[in-house]
Amino acid sequence: MTIELRQVRAEDVPELGRICCEAFKDISESHGFETDFPSIEFGQQVVGMLTAQEDVYGVAAFDGDAPKGSNFLELWDEVAGIGPVSVDVSSQGDGIGRKTMENVVAHARERGFQQVRLCQDSFNMRSLALYASVGFVVKEPLSFMALATTNTPDATFRPATVGDLDAMDELCRSIHGFSRRNETERLMSFGFPAFVVDNGGLRGYLLGTAMGHGVARSDADMVALVNGLGATAPDSHTLIPLRNGALYRGLIGAGHKNQKVMNLMALGEYEDPKGTFCPSVLF
Repeated sequence: MTIELRQVRAEDVPELGRICCEAFKDISESHGFETDFPSIEFGQQVVGMLTAQEDVYGVAAFDGDAPKGSNFLELWDEVAGIGPVSVDVSSQGDGIGRKTMENVVAHARERGFQQVRLCQDSFNMRSLALYASVGFVVKEPLSFMALATTNTPDATFRPATVGDLDAMDELCRSIHGFSRRNETERLMSFGFPAFVVDNGGLRGYLLGTAMGHGVARSDADMVALVNGLGATAPDSHTLIPLRNGALYRGLIGAGHKNQKVMNLMALGEYEDPKGTFCPSVLF
């Protein structure tokens, strides 16, 4: 097998989306977990959405004309995020994942990004070892939670608008030390569910789906956001930092369910957030 790497093209999406779906399904189901990619069509939608973005770098691995996997590097803001990473089930263990990881990390460095992050399933020992060997370090254990639909949204809970973006960005910077404005604005423009808690001043925001993240001024504000998201957008999920015991207990008490544990991993500088946050599957 001779593997060559090149940037993902639109015509690659159908096969790379299939590979992504099947790879995630194989590893998840082999460990008794639900897959993040329930259908080939969903995998194609995700890969297609990322491929269409000018500020997302996608690299594909080919053996001749046969696609063998892909990796995506999101370059929306000051910190780069990696994912999804997938290799054809029949070709796993041949070093393809390492080649694509080294490629996207090198691309991030070439673009001047000093901080690169990702999230990985804790049960996937192969990806954990790969990312660690490339230089990533586990920074935060996370619970990927399926959200209850039975909570009544708080009176301060409402949909986010473009008019909230300045306050959302200011709050994000105060907690993370960097901006995620471009990412937030892009996902909102795609129609991703986005909500705030506002009692005369913005207390927090949360974007729905696994791609979404959030920050809040207090654990209680984040509980209100998660409860409202679950009630408003059925089949929602959110990642919760397990080191924040008060937040985690509050959400368990509100009926939200653990689905799996993930690890937030970082390459380069990392400072613990200075407040309440929920990461996305990127970071």
